[in-house]
Amino acid sequence: MRTSFCFAAALAAGLTLSATAYAQPPAAPGGPVRLAGTVTAVTADSLTVKAKDGAETKLGLAKGWTLITTKEVPQDAIKPGGFVATANLNQADGVGRSIEIRLFEPGAKLGEGSRPMAQPNTTMTNANVTKVEKTAAGLEIDVAYPGGSRHIIVPPDVKVIASIPTDTAALKAGAEVNTVATRDPDGSLKVARVQMN
Repeated sequence: MRTSFCFAAALAAGLTLSATAYAQPPAAPGGPVRLAGTVTAVTADSLTVKAKDGAETKLGLAKGWTLITTKEVPQDAIKPGGFVATANLNQADGVGRSIEIRLFEPGAKLGEGSRPMAQPNTTMTNANVTKVEKTAAGLEIDVAYPGGSRHIIVPPDVKVIASIPTDTAALKAGAEVNTVATRDPDGSLKVARVQMN
């Protein structure tokens, strides 16, 4: 069974999350807060998100904030210099076999690293693509992140979902979103990147 993961989690920690909308406090003061839910209000400098449990959270919008949508793209959209997040099964030879992969927009390099996931024998890798090669096994990519690297095979049937920057005016009440917020010293939450589902 293919594992699906929330893109906000890929940004924040490289771990899978339930698709269920949620809003929870950070693990530590100043730590990231992952949020998902329905937009109930948008102003020039703020966004209010209502989680599935009914809790509403008001978020400040950072200067120059980005709105992201997603779409499926061909595997050959993955090129050296790109940045990907992939859930991959650990193979006996140390190689990862991708079961889901996301291609970030240029300049987005959040959540870098390679970490065990809750699912057995599965790793989440968020990293820069350094090499791409088409082989009989599929698309084979080398990726690098601070402190390490990994060789990953992307089988032909694995879809590549790309994040696409879009006009922030498209964000309106009723939209389903997920994001990662930071907490300012005064306790308020602020976001610089919002994904519209």
